[in-house]
Amino acid sequence: MSVAWIGSQPVPLMDAIRNAAKLLSSSRCPVFTIDADVHGTRSAIALAERLGAAYDHIHGEMLAREVALFTDQGGMFTTPGEVRRRARVIILIGEIPVAHHDLLGAWAATQPDLGDRGKRVWFHVASGTSEPTHESRKLDRKLKAVVLDGKELDLSGALASLRAMLQGRNQTASLNQVDRLKAALAKSKFPVFVFSGTSGDIPALAMLQGLVADLNKQGRASSLLLPADDDAWGVALTSLWMTGFPPRTGFPDSLPSYDPVRWDTQRMVRDKEADLHVWVSARGALPPRGGKVGLISLSRTKTRTEGAAVTICVGRAGLDHDGVAYSSRIGTFHALTAEKPSHLPSVSSVLQQLARALPGRKGLPC
Repeated sequence: MSVAWIGSQPVPLMDAIRNAAKLLSSSRCPVFTIDADVHGTRSAIALAERLGAAYDHIHGEMLAREVALFTDQGGMFTTPGEVRRRARVIILIGEIPVAHHDLLGAWAATQPDLGDRGKRVWFHVASGTSEPTHESRKLDRKLKAVVLDGKELDLSGALASLRAMLQGRNQTASLNQVDRLKAALAKSKFPVFVFSGTSGDIPALAMLQGLVADLNKQGRASSLLLPADDDAWGVALTSLWMTGFPPRTGFPDSLPSYDPVRWDTQRMVRDKEADLHVWVSARGALPPRGGKVGLISLSRTKTRTEGAAVTICVGRAGLDHDGVAYSSRIGTFHALTAEKPSHLPSVSSVLQQLARALPGRKGLPC
Protein backbone atom coordinates (compact mmCIF):
# COMPACT_ATOMS: atom_id res chain seq x y z
CA MET A 1 0.00 0.00 0.00
CA SER A 2 1.30 3.46 -0.90
CA VAL A 3 1.99 5.85 1.95
CA ALA A 4 3.17 8.85 -0.07
CA TRP A 5 2.10 10.77 -3.15
CA ILE A 6 3.43 13.72 -5.12
CA GLY A 7 0.30 15.17 -6.65
CA SER A 8 -1.63 12.07 -7.72
CA GLN A 9 1.46 9.92 -8.31
CA PRO A 10 2.43 7.29 -5.67
CA VAL A 11 6.11 7.64 -4.77
CA PRO A 12 8.60 6.27 -2.20
CA LEU A 13 8.37 8.02 1.17
CA MET A 14 11.79 9.70 0.90
CA ASP A 15 10.91 11.16 -2.49
CA ALA A 16 7.82 12.75 -0.99
CA ILE A 17 9.84 14.10 1.96
CA ARG A 18 12.48 15.62 -0.33
CA ASN A 19 9.76 17.25 -2.44
CA ALA A 20 8.04 18.63 0.67
CA ALA A 21 11.38 19.98 1.89
CA LYS A 22 11.82 21.89 -1.39
CA LEU A 23 8.38 23.44 -0.98
CA LEU A 24 9.15 24.49 2.59
CA SER A 25 12.56 25.91 1.61
CA SER A 26 11.01 28.12 -1.05
CA SER A 27 8.06 29.24 1.09
CA ARG A 28 8.06 32.77 2.50
CA CYS A 29 5.14 32.30 4.89
CA PRO A 30 4.30 28.67 5.74
CA VAL A 31 1.66 27.74 8.33
CA PHE A 32 1.06 24.51 10.26
CA THR A 33 -2.36 23.19 11.28
CA ILE A 34 -1.80 20.43 13.84
CA ASP A 35 -3.77 17.49 15.22
CA ALA A 36 -1.34 15.01 16.76
CA ASP A 37 -0.17 13.46 20.02
CA VAL A 38 2.46 15.08 22.22
CA HIS A 39 5.45 13.81 20.23
CA GLY A 40 3.97 14.86 16.90
CA THR A 41 2.97 18.26 18.28
CA ARG A 42 6.43 18.91 19.70
CA SER A 43 8.05 18.10 16.35
CA ALA A 44 5.57 20.25 14.41
CA ILE A 45 6.12 23.26 16.69
CA ALA A 46 9.89 22.81 16.57
CA LEU A 47 9.82 22.72 12.76
CA ALA A 48 7.50 25.76 12.64
CA GLU A 49 9.97 27.65 14.83
CA ARG A 50 12.85 26.78 12.53
CA LEU A 51 10.91 27.96 9.48
CA GLY A 52 9.48 31.12 11.08
CA ALA A 53 5.99 29.70 10.57
CA ALA A 54 2.72 30.03 12.52
CA TYR A 55 0.75 27.10 13.92
CA ASP A 56 -2.78 26.32 15.12
CA HIS A 57 -4.98 23.29 15.82
CA ILE A 58 -7.43 21.97 13.23
CA HIS A 59 -10.26 22.90 15.64
CA GLY A 60 -8.64 26.26 16.28
CA GLU A 61 -11.83 28.29 16.81
CA MET A 62 -13.20 25.96 19.47
CA LEU A 63 -9.82 25.65 21.18
CA ALA A 64 -9.30 29.43 21.13
CA ARG A 65 -12.63 29.85 22.96
CA GLU A 66 -11.52 27.47 25.72
CA VAL A 67 -8.08 29.05 25.96
CA ALA A 68 -9.54 32.58 26.09
CA LEU A 69 -11.33 31.73 29.33
CA PHE A 70 -7.91 31.29 30.95
CA THR A 71 -5.94 34.00 29.12
CA ASP A 72 -8.63 36.72 29.01
CA GLN A 73 -10.96 36.01 31.95
CA GLY A 74 -9.38 33.72 34.53
CA GLY A 75 -11.43 31.79 37.04
CA MET A 76 -11.50 29.10 39.69
CA PHE A 77 -10.80 25.61 38.40
CA THR A 78 -10.36 22.19 39.92
CA THR A 79 -9.38 18.72 38.66
CA PRO A 80 -11.43 15.61 37.81
CA GLY A 81 -9.93 13.79 40.78
CA GLU A 82 -11.05 16.50 43.20
CA VAL A 83 -14.57 16.46 41.74
CA ARG A 84 -14.81 12.68 42.08
CA ARG A 85 -13.61 12.67 45.69
CA ARG A 86 -15.10 15.89 47.10
CA ALA A 87 -18.09 17.16 45.11
CA ARG A 88 -21.57 16.01 46.13
CA VAL A 89 -23.40 18.80 44.25
CA ILE A 90 -22.46 18.96 40.55
CA ILE A 91 -23.99 21.51 38.17
CA LEU A 92 -23.65 20.92 34.42
CA ILE A 93 -23.51 24.03 32.23
CA GLY A 94 -24.93 23.85 28.72
CA GLU A 95 -24.22 20.93 26.39
CA ILE A 96 -21.47 18.59 27.58
CA PRO A 97 -19.72 16.68 24.74
CA VAL A 98 -20.82 13.05 24.41
CA ALA A 99 -17.21 11.92 24.87
CA HIS A 100 -17.49 12.91 28.56
CA HIS A 101 -20.84 11.29 29.33
CA ASP A 102 -19.24 8.03 30.47
CA LEU A 103 -17.06 9.96 32.92
CA LEU A 104 -20.09 11.74 34.39
CA GLY A 105 -21.92 8.41 34.62
CA ALA A 106 -18.97 6.92 36.50
CA TRP A 107 -19.12 9.78 39.01
CA ALA A 108 -22.86 9.23 39.44
CA ALA A 109 -22.21 5.60 40.38
CA THR A 110 -19.89 6.62 43.23
CA GLN A 111 -20.00 8.86 46.29
CA PRO A 112 -17.42 11.39 47.52
CA ASP A 113 -15.08 9.97 50.17
CA LEU A 114 -13.66 13.32 51.25
CA GLY A 115 -15.35 16.48 52.49
CA ASP A 116 -18.88 16.59 51.09
CA ARG A 117 -19.99 12.99 51.59
CA GLY A 118 -23.31 11.49 50.55
CA LYS A 119 -25.17 10.69 47.34
CA ARG A 120 -24.41 13.04 44.50
CA VAL A 121 -27.01 15.59 43.46
CA TRP A 122 -27.03 16.79 39.85
CA PHE A 123 -28.31 20.00 38.28
CA HIS A 124 -28.18 21.19 34.68
CA VAL A 125 -28.31 24.85 33.65
CA ALA A 126 -29.56 24.81 30.07
CA SER A 127 -30.58 27.22 27.36
CA GLY A 128 -34.32 27.75 27.07
CA THR A 129 -34.10 29.05 23.51
CA SER A 130 -32.89 25.84 21.87
CA GLU A 131 -33.97 22.23 22.08
CA PRO A 132 -31.57 19.93 23.97
CA THR A 133 -30.02 17.12 21.95
CA HIS A 134 -31.14 13.53 22.36
CA GLU A 135 -27.84 12.68 24.04
CA SER A 136 -28.24 15.57 26.48
CA ARG A 137 -31.73 14.43 27.46
CA LYS A 138 -30.45 10.89 27.89
CA LEU A 139 -27.66 12.12 30.16
CA ASP A 140 -30.07 14.14 32.31
CA ARG A 141 -32.26 11.06 32.77
CA LYS A 142 -29.27 8.90 33.63
CA LEU A 143 -27.99 11.36 36.23
CA LYS A 144 -31.51 12.30 37.42
CA ALA A 145 -30.42 15.90 36.96
CA VAL A 146 -32.69 18.79 37.89
CA VAL A 147 -32.88 21.05 34.82
CA LEU A 148 -32.81 24.82 35.34
CA ASP A 149 -33.88 26.84 32.33
CA GLY A 150 -36.04 29.75 31.30
CA LYS A 151 -38.21 29.72 28.20
CA GLU A 152 -36.89 33.04 26.91
CA LEU A 153 -33.31 32.81 28.15
CA ASP A 154 -30.28 31.60 26.25
CA LEU A 155 -27.40 30.15 28.26
CA SER A 156 -25.81 33.56 28.94
CA GLY A 157 -29.15 34.89 30.14
CA ALA A 158 -29.82 31.78 32.21
CA LEU A 159 -26.47 32.10 34.00
CA ALA A 160 -26.97 35.84 34.55
CA SER A 161 -30.44 35.20 35.98
CA LEU A 162 -29.14 32.39 38.19
CA ARG A 163 -26.32 34.56 39.49
CA ALA A 164 -28.76 37.35 40.34
CA MET A 165 -31.22 34.98 42.03
CA LEU A 166 -28.49 33.39 44.16
CA GLN A 167 -27.52 36.89 45.29
CA GLY A 168 -31.11 37.79 46.11
CA ARG A 169 -31.33 40.43 43.39
CA ASN A 170 -34.34 41.29 41.27
CA GLN A 171 -34.47 40.31 37.60
CA THR A 172 -37.02 40.45 34.82
CA ALA A 173 -36.70 36.76 33.86
CA SER A 174 -36.24 33.79 36.13
CA LEU A 175 -35.31 30.13 36.04
CA ASN A 176 -37.32 27.24 37.36
CA GLN A 177 -36.06 24.93 40.12
CA VAL A 178 -33.69 27.56 41.55
CA ASP A 179 -34.97 27.00 45.09
CA ARG A 180 -33.85 23.36 44.89
CA LEU A 181 -30.39 24.46 43.79
CA LYS A 182 -30.23 27.04 46.60
CA ALA A 183 -31.08 24.39 49.17
CA ALA A 184 -28.44 22.03 47.78
CA LEU A 185 -25.77 24.75 47.71
CA ALA A 186 -26.55 25.71 51.32
CA LYS A 187 -25.71 22.16 52.46
CA SER A 188 -22.74 21.62 50.13
CA LYS A 189 -19.13 22.11 51.15
CA PHE A 190 -17.72 21.97 47.62
CA PRO A 191 -20.17 22.43 44.71
CA VAL A 192 -18.61 22.17 41.25
CA PHE A 193 -19.83 23.62 37.94
CA VAL A 194 -18.85 21.42 34.97
CA PHE A 195 -18.61 22.98 31.50
CA SER A 196 -16.96 22.64 28.11
CA GLY A 197 -15.74 24.97 25.40
CA THR A 198 -18.90 24.05 23.50
CA SER A 199 -21.14 24.91 26.47
CA GLY A 200 -21.47 28.56 25.52
CA ASP A 201 -19.73 31.66 24.25
CA ILE A 202 -17.13 33.66 26.16
CA PRO A 203 -19.70 35.99 27.87
CA ALA A 204 -21.58 32.93 29.17
CA LEU A 205 -18.42 31.28 30.51
CA ALA A 206 -17.27 34.58 32.03
CA MET A 207 -20.64 34.91 33.76
CA LEU A 208 -20.19 31.39 35.12
CA GLN A 209 -16.86 32.34 36.65
CA GLY A 210 -18.45 35.40 38.23
CA LEU A 211 -21.10 33.14 39.78
CA VAL A 212 -18.41 30.80 41.17
CA ALA A 213 -16.52 33.80 42.58
CA ASP A 214 -19.72 34.96 44.34
CA LEU A 215 -20.13 31.57 46.01
CA ASN A 216 -16.53 31.63 47.20
CA LYS A 217 -17.22 34.76 49.25
CA GLN A 218 -19.31 32.65 51.64
CA GLY A 219 -17.83 29.18 51.21
CA ARG A 220 -15.94 27.08 48.69
CA ALA A 221 -16.91 26.32 45.11
CA SER A 222 -15.09 25.64 41.85
CA SER A 223 -15.49 24.76 38.18
CA LEU A 224 -14.16 22.02 35.94
CA LEU A 225 -13.39 22.36 32.23
CA LEU A 226 -14.00 19.17 30.25
CA PRO A 227 -12.37 20.04 26.90
CA ALA A 228 -14.46 19.70 23.79
CA ASP A 229 -11.55 17.70 22.34
CA ASP A 230 -8.95 16.05 24.59
CA ASP A 231 -6.37 15.89 21.80
CA ALA A 232 -6.80 19.59 21.08
CA TRP A 233 -6.29 20.44 24.74
CA GLY A 234 -3.17 18.26 24.72
CA VAL A 235 -1.84 20.31 21.80
CA ALA A 236 -2.58 23.51 23.76
CA LEU A 237 -0.72 22.28 26.87
CA THR A 238 2.23 21.04 24.80
CA SER A 239 2.42 24.42 23.09
CA LEU A 240 2.36 26.17 26.47
CA TRP A 241 5.35 24.33 27.87
CA MET A 242 7.33 24.72 24.63
CA THR A 243 6.70 28.40 23.88
CA GLY A 244 4.82 29.86 26.84
CA PHE A 245 1.76 30.37 24.60
CA PRO A 246 -1.18 28.26 23.34
CA PRO A 247 -1.79 27.59 19.62
CA ARG A 248 -2.28 30.48 17.25
CA THR A 249 1.35 31.34 17.83
CA GLY A 250 3.85 32.39 15.18
CA PHE A 251 7.60 32.93 14.93
CA PRO A 252 7.87 36.08 12.77
CA ASP A 253 11.27 37.06 14.19
CA SER A 254 12.41 33.74 15.72
CA LEU A 255 10.63 34.51 19.01
CA PRO A 256 7.13 33.13 19.72
CA SER A 257 4.30 35.63 19.22
CA TYR A 258 0.75 34.74 20.36
CA ASP A 259 -2.16 36.37 18.55
CA PRO A 260 -5.48 34.43 18.24
CA VAL A 261 -6.58 36.56 15.27
CA ARG A 262 -3.36 37.10 13.36
CA TRP A 263 -2.19 33.48 13.56
CA ASP A 264 -5.49 31.78 12.77
CA THR A 265 -3.92 29.53 10.15
CA GLN A 266 -7.11 28.60 8.33
CA ARG A 267 -8.02 32.29 8.03
CA MET A 268 -4.50 32.98 6.77
CA VAL A 269 -4.96 30.33 4.09
CA ARG A 270 -8.36 31.70 3.06
CA ASP A 271 -7.04 35.27 2.90
CA LYS A 272 -3.83 34.20 1.12
CA GLU A 273 -1.63 35.58 3.90
CA ALA A 274 0.24 32.25 3.79
CA ASP A 275 1.82 30.68 0.73
CA LEU A 276 2.13 27.09 2.02
CA HIS A 277 -0.14 25.10 4.32
CA VAL A 278 1.20 22.08 6.22
CA TRP A 279 -1.83 20.06 7.36
CA VAL A 280 -1.08 17.50 10.10
CA SER A 281 -3.90 15.19 11.21
CA ALA A 282 -3.10 11.84 12.77
CA ARG A 283 -6.86 11.20 13.08
CA GLY A 284 -7.36 11.54 9.33
CA ALA A 285 -9.29 14.82 9.17
CA LEU A 286 -9.20 16.45 5.75
CA PRO A 287 -8.21 20.09 5.17
CA PRO A 288 -10.96 22.52 4.17
CA ARG A 289 -11.56 22.54 0.44
CA GLY A 290 -10.96 25.54 -1.72
CA GLY A 291 -7.56 26.52 -0.35
CA LYS A 292 -5.61 28.45 -2.98
CA VAL A 293 -2.13 28.03 -1.51
CA GLY A 294 0.27 25.09 -1.69
CA LEU A 295 -0.65 22.16 0.54
CA ILE A 296 1.44 19.47 2.23
CA SER A 297 -0.80 16.88 3.89
CA LEU A 298 0.35 14.55 6.65
CA SER A 299 -2.81 12.59 7.38
CA ARG A 300 -3.97 9.10 8.27
CA THR A 301 -5.42 8.30 4.87
CA LYS A 302 -5.49 5.50 2.33
CA THR A 303 -5.53 7.86 -0.63
CA ARG A 304 -3.89 11.12 -1.56
CA THR A 305 -5.36 14.34 -0.19
CA GLU A 306 -7.18 16.22 -2.94
CA GLY A 307 -5.33 19.39 -3.91
CA ALA A 308 -2.16 18.51 -2.00
CA ALA A 309 1.20 18.89 -3.69
CA VAL A 310 2.54 16.21 -1.32
CA THR A 311 0.56 13.67 0.71
CA ILE A 312 2.15 11.42 3.34
CA CYS A 313 0.08 8.86 5.21
CA VAL A 314 0.92 8.86 8.94
CA GLY A 315 -0.09 6.64 11.85
CA ARG A 316 -2.15 7.53 14.90
CA ALA A 317 -0.80 7.30 18.44
CA GLY A 318 -2.57 4.58 20.41
CA LEU A 319 -3.61 2.76 17.26
CA ASP A 320 -0.66 2.40 14.88
CA HIS A 321 2.12 3.21 17.33
CA ASP A 322 2.74 4.12 20.97
CA GLY A 323 2.43 7.72 22.09
CA VAL A 324 1.41 10.21 24.77
CA ALA A 325 -1.88 12.14 24.87
CA TYR A 326 -4.02 14.22 27.22
CA SER A 327 -6.92 12.59 29.09
CA SER A 328 -9.66 14.67 30.73
CA ARG A 329 -10.60 11.65 32.83
CA ILE A 330 -7.39 11.98 34.84
CA GLY A 331 -6.68 15.64 34.06
CA THR A 332 -3.18 15.05 32.71
CA PHE A 333 -1.16 13.19 30.06
CA HIS A 334 -1.01 9.41 29.80
CA ALA A 335 0.86 6.84 27.76
CA LEU A 336 -0.84 5.19 24.78
CA THR A 337 -0.05 1.66 23.64
CA ALA A 338 -0.60 0.73 20.00
CA GLU A 339 -3.79 -1.33 19.60
CA LYS A 340 -2.94 -2.49 16.07
CA PRO A 341 0.74 -1.71 15.32
CA SER A 342 1.21 -0.91 11.65
CA HIS A 343 3.88 0.11 9.17
CA LEU A 344 2.62 3.70 9.03
CA PRO A 345 5.22 6.25 10.16
CA SER A 346 4.44 8.52 13.10
CA VAL A 347 3.95 12.27 12.61
CA SER A 348 7.09 12.91 14.67
CA SER A 349 9.28 10.59 12.57
CA VAL A 350 8.09 12.13 9.28
CA LEU A 351 8.73 15.67 10.54
CA GLN A 352 12.18 14.64 11.78
CA GLN A 353 13.06 13.30 8.34
CA LEU A 354 11.62 16.42 6.75
CA ALA A 355 13.80 18.62 8.98
CA ARG A 356 16.91 16.67 7.95
CA ALA A 357 16.00 17.11 4.28
CA LEU A 358 15.98 20.92 4.64
CA PRO A 359 19.12 22.97 3.96
CA GLY A 360 21.49 22.47 6.88
CA ARG A 361 20.26 18.89 7.38
CA LYS A 362 19.76 19.42 11.10
CA GLY A 363 17.40 17.23 13.09
CA LEU A 364 14.76 18.57 15.45
CA PRO A 365 15.47 18.73 19.19
CA CYS A 366 12.27 16.76 19.91
